[in-house]
Amino acid sequence: MAISLPIDKALSMALKTEIESANVYKKLGKTVKNFVMKDKFQFLIREEQKHRKIIETLFSKMFPGKAPSLSEKSLAPKLTLILEEETTVPELLELAMDAEKMFEEFYDELSEEVEERGTQEILRYLSTMEHGHYSLLKGEYDLCMRDEDYYQRDDFQYDMVHIGP
Repeated sequence: MAISLPIDKALSMALKTEIESANVYKKLGKTVKNFVMKDKFQFLIREEQKHRKIIETLFSKMFPGKAPSLSEKSLAPKLTLILEEETTVPELLELAMDAEKMFEEFYDELSEEVEERGTQEILRYLSTMEHGHYSLLKGEYDLCMRDEDYYQRDDFQYDMVHIGP
């Protein structure tokens, strides 16, 4: 499947979506009590900020003198909507996983649309990173599904668990 957008528009949309993703992770970080999850969301926020810088740099190299447009529509419009709604942590995780999977495919497809090898490699790198983000989120989602209190627990003390002899 080829991306049927001009590259500047596609990069602008990607930039906007990276910003929205960071905002979703900020919301998740404020919603959960589990310190491990909080750390993971802080990591993802920093990752999305790095992606933003990478895309801005790539854009400026490809289109000197032109700025990316943040008025472009998002690649994942549900991200913006979900920030304004009352949503459960598992629902937010599902949406974030869907978005990361979509970003992975988007960057991979976009890498095939550009001719310059360095740009292709940067886009493939972003695709690979998004795959890693999906896997991280999937692990947290699976834990939430096995233990409905997982994200609300601020420590790992479990009643009735005996460890040791």
